[in-house]
Amino acid sequence: MQHAELRKRLSIIFRNRPYLRSMFYVLIDVLIVSFWHIRRGILSFSRHTQGPIHVLDAGTGLGQYTYYLARNFPEWNIYAVDVSANEICECNRFFHDLNYNRVLFRTENLEEVDRAEVYDLILAVNVIEYIKDDKAVLTNLFHALKPGGMLMVSVQSDKSRLVQPNFTNKLLQNQELQHRYNNLELKKLLKEIGYKNIKAHYAYGISGRISTVLGVAIPKNLLRKSRHFLGLMPLYYLLMYPVIFVLNTIDAYFVHLSGSELVVRAYKA
Repeated sequence: MQHAELRKRLSIIFRNRPYLRSMFYVLIDVLIVSFWHIRRGILSFSRHTQGPIHVLDAGTGLGQYTYYLARNFPEWNIYAVDVSANEICECNRFFHDLNYNRVLFRTENLEEVDRAEVYDLILAVNVIEYIKDDKAVLTNLFHALKPGGMLMVSVQSDKSRLVQPNFTNKLLQNQELQHRYNNLELKKLLKEIGYKNIKAHYAYGISGRISTVLGVAIPKNLLRKSRHFLGLMPLYYLLMYPVIFVLNTIDAYFVHLSGSELVVRAYKA
């Protein structure tokens, strides 16, 4: 099944079952390695902020990071954009029903973002590597940041043999991967644009890749073979989650010499 088709099916399933969308967001939170890294960066950033701030979720996809932000930082104002009009509509409906009045979803192309010094925090998770003119997008996001604001991106690294096999990646209508990033080259690109205090680390080291196999790949393959395995999933995760938790903790809080993704935090002076 292609990723765009899978995303479309998920939107249909979630449309009249908001509890399933909530459960889906929780599963992403606890299982997906990259989410652990982004969450760690958000929490670190939040310790140095006070009061309401403005956040851009650039390439929001199914809205999982916006959901995390809205639940844990209800005073923050969140603007979430994506190229998929269908997913934007579904997210607007879901968040409106939950009375998250500080959240707004809009259809927008990141290559056309033209705002100056609006956001304190910008997230771009598994998005930039699918856009051909990545420098233009990173420049747009730089202009959109307030002085002192932080950009946090997660991208495929040049150490990656495969695109991470989970559908939370923003595949932008099945476009081909345009870039795999070298740590030093990405830092150089961000510095040329004007970002300061740039920090990068690898995600999906050995522990993260094992976690992805246990938490995503095996269940997905079982469900592809037969829907009858669905009834066994609660038992499977009950047995495997302690292992997945330890593996994700190792991946998110220990340094890796290489990994399938690069997580970067960069600031605007």
